[in-house]
Amino acid sequence: MSGASSLLFALDDGQRRAAASVARHILVVAGPGSGKTRVLSHRFAYLLQNGYGPGDLLAITFTNRAAIEMRERIEALSSVDPRSLDISTFHSFALRFLKKNGLVFRLAARIEQKEILKGAGIKDADGTLDTISAIKNGAGPMPPGFQGVFDSYNEGLAKTGALDLDDLIARAVEAIENGAAPGKTHVLVDEFQDINTVQARLVRGLAKDASVFAIGDPDQAIYSFRGGSAEAFLDFEKYFPGSEVVRLDRNYRSGRVISEASSALIRRNGRRMGSDASAITDGGEITEVECRGEAAEASFVVQEIERLMGGLSSLTVGGSEDARFSDFVVLYRTNRQVDSLQDAFEKSPIPFHIVSPPGPGLSELAAVLRSTAFDGSLKETVQKALKEAGINEDLAGIALNASETCDDSAEGLKILADELLLLSPPDNLDIKADKVNLMTMHAAKGLEWRSVFVVGCEDGLVPLRARDGNGDIEEERRLFYVGLTRALSRVYLIHAKERRVYGEVREAKVSPFLREIPSEFLKKITLDKKPAPRRPQQKGLFES
Repeated sequence: MSGASSLLFALDDGQRRAAASVARHILVVAGPGSGKTRVLSHRFAYLLQNGYGPGDLLAITFTNRAAIEMRERIEALSSVDPRSLDISTFHSFALRFLKKNGLVFRLAARIEQKEILKGAGIKDADGTLDTISAIKNGAGPMPPGFQGVFDSYNEGLAKTGALDLDDLIARAVEAIENGAAPGKTHVLVDEFQDINTVQARLVRGLAKDASVFAIGDPDQAIYSFRGGSAEAFLDFEKYFPGSEVVRLDRNYRSGRVISEASSALIRRNGRRMGSDASAITDGGEITEVECRGEAAEASFVVQEIERLMGGLSSLTVGGSEDARFSDFVVLYRTNRQVDSLQDAFEKSPIPFHIVSPPGPGLSELAAVLRSTAFDGSLKETVQKALKEAGINEDLAGIALNASETCDDSAEGLKILADELLLLSPPDNLDIKADKVNLMTMHAAKGLEWRSVFVVGCEDGLVPLRARDGNGDIEEERRLFYVGLTRALSRVYLIHAKERRVYGEVREAKVSPFLREIPSEFLKKITLDKKPAPRRPQQKGLFES
């Protein structure tokens, strides 16, 4: 058996067809649990084994975490130096491409962007930056009377020789359209359903000289607020005529109950190109839990995790499986839901981590690295700089993870300093830590856990509605679908009878999405009793 043949031997028929396709352009429809990252990694390794060099190939992802995982998988499948692999986020690729082509600039941190607006008399700097970002990403039109603010902000960046995050891809598109050549023969794009109009232009520009391999799931298109749209996925054959479309039809992640329930839910959406992959394993369970309010909701989550772990306090006994804390995740629609959960976890012996944007500390960290001299090893240079600067453990871990995708050189150190400003909430997740993670459903995409708790399953949160009651119901359904399909074995859908909204307690109604799940897939629990008082617990025994 040849090396290429043995590489594909472990794949199923659909995966093998995608990884070994000889079509000019390939679109892979990959539903939850169908092996998307596996196929992308094998496609990359297959091309390496068939005569293409690492410099010929480019893989683009949306998060640094996904890029690191892909690099590790390809390293295991091939004999090439992993640092020679060009695997980047969209923004990281654009940053490096612009630097390579001689554009001199620095990347502005969020705090610098806000200072520019404050200097122009803008009070709501964060809201204004969100509007500017939406305009630059094609996520919204120029609001009436906003052109002056937009121009003033860009002039402020230009005066300091800076670009912001949203400028990077647009400038890379301009460079390619003006003749700059990336020199790639194959471009592999992950999560293709989430690209915005500017990113779509970048991919089409790269495709002038390269084959495009795009993979994703339009049923998981959940980033319209940043300009993402499944239209680029649905219209792939329009822009890349003669493409081969491959559907992956097996779900290796979720048990049958979870797989069929989530498929029944998402089929209520209109225009779609879903794969409806079938589960290969039986089992799985979905439990609907009704409780009084946020405190009862949080208490249930904590006590149920304690019970499944085997009983960590005098209030819980038993335990049904050999579980780790990292087997559990708590998902919510908005960050404002985390307070009651955090309070309950802090009173328990359960180690946990709230996944959130890395925060302003990354700007300080980037500044430290910019002033650090390279001493022959990127990792050792970073470790020494972090120690001398007294950077906390969480930020240090983020920096060291990000360094895995940078060249082991002085230029790599400069790139790392900039790339720290590109990180997103999913990058603020140490998947190796044995802790329960708490995060938004957006941040959970691409990940999986044995047990998933989705809290706040009430109309107004799931689906989220604006104060006027409006919202994109199909995107909200896709987001809920993402939450459901993170689970291997168990999902808890929890809703309260009342919840605090805009400072006042209001009666809550169960999410309509729960009624779109066939009743035969749901077990129901109603918690009427007042939660038992919790004694302060000693923490540390279970902390890593």
